[in-house]
Amino acid sequence: MPRKNAKRDVYSSLDALKERHPRWKHYNLRIFDLRAPITVVAPHGGYIEAGTSYLAQRVAGSDCNLFDFQGLLKTKPNRLHVTSVNFHDPLLQELLQRSRLAVSIHSMGVEGAGEIWVGGLNRELRQAVAEELQKVGFTVRTDMPKYRGEHRRNFVNTAAEHGVQIEISGDVLDSFYACSKADFALHPSDSEATSRLESFVRACRKALKLSDGAVSCRHR
Repeated sequence: MPRKNAKRDVYSSLDALKERHPRWKHYNLRIFDLRAPITVVAPHGGYIEAGTSYLAQRVAGSDCNLFDFQGLLKTKPNRLHVTSVNFHDPLLQELLQRSRLAVSIHSMGVEGAGEIWVGGLNRELRQAVAEELQKVGFTVRTDMPKYRGEHRRNFVNTAAEHGVQIEISGDVLDSFYACSKADFALHPSDSEATSRLESFVRACRKALKLSDGAVSCRHR
């Protein structure tokens, strides 16, 4: 599994990426605007950080907005990775301007083995997410050496009360699926989600003061 951001992003902005890569062919946007106060984002979904699209969808459930940027390139999918401080889409910005809180779901590849790192500028929510994840057996850090998600230009911090950035190590993300994460990139199947994934979803939603999140992929 590649190290997250092992090389500099190919594109310095989402606009630059869109100039070179056509929607529907190289990437897709899945947007569910429920006029809800919380928006959940997978900025590197699809094949870029495989498994994060489905995870964001499940955390969002049927009561949060969802913004899912799906990379459709199976070969060298990291070409479509744009770091969060440069990830600015007008439709996402519109959602976040109406949101009280934001949550972003990421994979950090081989870094932080066995761990989940929770960052972002909303320190109260960051602590709540960390505590709920720890209660169900995850190893969580809020004092990580990188990927702290504290830059004000990071899209997750542009909601009214900012938000949290959740970075999941590749081995933990692997444990969420009974099949290859790549198989989940664009064609999720609820039957392949493990109890470990369900524990993650319930913990995040509890921290967000939402219901237990028993919403399948068929509802999106």
